Amino acid sequence: MTPKTLLLAALIAGPLFTAPAFAQPVPPAPPAANRAGPHHGAGPKMGQMGARMFPSMSEAGRKTMHEAMMAGGNRRDDRQKVEAAREKMLAALEAERFDASAVKRAMDEERSLADATRQQRQAAMLAAFQKLSPEDRKAFVTDSRAMKTRMQGRMDGWRDRVRRLRSDGEARPMPAPTAQPMEG
Repeated sequence: MTPKTLLLAALIAGPLFTAPAFAQPVPPAPPAANRAGPHHGAGPKMGQMGARMFPSMSEAGRKTMHEAMMAGGNRRDDRQKVEAAREKMLAALEAERFDASAVKRAMDEERSLADATRQQRQAAMLAAFQKLSPEDRKAFVTDSRAMKTRMQGRMDGWRDRVRRLRSDGEARPMPAPTAQPMEG
């Protein structure tokens, strides 16, 4: 075997022999109740989810907030309407002849759809806040601030990983962080 062939064989076979030494044990699967989310039909009941999101609130307060968060139409349909309006804007932008009024109409439509959705959700939340006891309102604020702090920590960690990769000369962009289960 020539030195070049030997080197090539070592490069190919090396990972096959060293991989078991560096392999990590597979973590145990989470309990079945935690694996099945709302899209799988067997997710946690509202009380369990609400208890994780708003652990300081009473059960009645959590139920009120859950109902308000679910009110206001179908989120997927709303998002698809906004995306369709955005696509109209992009189509107008890529047209051979630029039509500023067509772009503006599409932008106005997108903003109008997004604003209508936001106003529906805001009205539902305001109605829910009026139903809460003073204790539950204070607990909502406490839990919301804690949730914001947790999310900020996750984002800061993601940004630090991106900075480290870039400082190491890594040119690839990192994928966006995925949604993590809420911690209680």
